Amino acid sequence: MQAYVSPTDPLVAELVTRLDDALREDFEERAGIMEVDGQLPRGHAECCALLDVLHRHPAALTGISVLQIELDGGTEWLLTTELTYARRYVADVGGHEIAVRNLADVLLTQYGGVAVLSTLG
Repeated sequence: MQAYVSPTDPLVAELVTRLDDALREDFEERAGIMEVDGQLPRGHAECCALLDVLHRHPAALTGISVLQIELDGGTEWLLTTELTYARRYVADVGGHEIAVRNLADVLLTQYGGVAVLSTLG
């Protein structure tokens, strides 16, 4: 994990610690572009960058990821708070990761808005 300078606004600083590595990198890149190209003060650029990341990834702060996987010829959905562990588990059982998906989209499109959870194994 790369070490980043803490954002200037305390609320933004606290919230970005909840982002995964990819989204944190996205936040940093967007804040830099807004600061330099948009000529915004750094604090304003960080606030705008966080709003942009959250707009595109509304579940980013939940700490929950949904993996779409292929297992035994069918599509399955894994809900996890530990993406690295889930990926290892999928590989160990012979599955293949298709993509990380948006929880709300999966819940609506695959389960009609309501799903029952069960444990693996």
